[in-house]
Amino acid sequence: MATLSSSISGAGFHFTLSTTVTVADSLVLDTQTLHILFDLDPHIYADQYELAQRPGYSSILWGTTDLEKPVSAVDPGGSVLLVTADTSRLVHVPANITFDVPLHARYGRPVADVDADGAYHHIVVKRPLGFLASNADGEHSHGEVPPVLRPYVSLDGWPSFHMSIIPDTSTDGPFNVVIPVGVLDDLAWVDIGTATVMIAMFFYLLHASFRTARKLSRKLSTKTD
Repeated sequence: MATLSSSISGAGFHFTLSTTVTVADSLVLDTQTLHILFDLDPHIYADQYELAQRPGYSSILWGTTDLEKPVSAVDPGGSVLLVTADTSRLVHVPANITFDVPLHARYGRPVADVDADGAYHHIVVKRPLGFLASNADGEHSHGEVPPVLRPYVSLDGWPSFHMSIIPDTSTDGPFNVVIPVGVLDDLAWVDIGTATVMIAMFFYLLHASFRTARKLSRKLSTKTD
């Protein structure tokens, strides 16, 4: 009925996880909704405001949504992203539906040892899971939840009707992403540099404030005369 394949592209802190679902006859989507599940490592996050601007699908995000926090400050359980295809414009023929989901990496924990290639951290990104959920008036509106989806059914807003997994045609394992991280030995210099810049900015702002006050005082004196 349907098959799924995924790929990942990009480097550094920004990349795209693309998933294509091939539906033999999109007529089945008249009574079922198409979903892709992303179970994200705490090092990885999806920007819900960025996702809202993406055409072709809607999304729900559970877990830590703060974009600025480093990985050391977020829930170690990571987050869960569910996207739902907009199939309103499909015709009843074989269809390829592609979900391009932008993802970002958080700042990782600094490392003590640096190899010849530099300081990097390897992150395992689980492959997306695709499934079809029957509408309330579908032929099979209720049924047993597939085992791989059972950990997620308690999430608020999760589809509550019969679900069937879309087979992944790839035999590969999870994706691997490499991100640069800091080095522990460099932290002292980073702190010194940050403190120096902050102190310099303080004195600059102090100087600018006194200069502006003098200008305003001269203008006021001129008007009084």
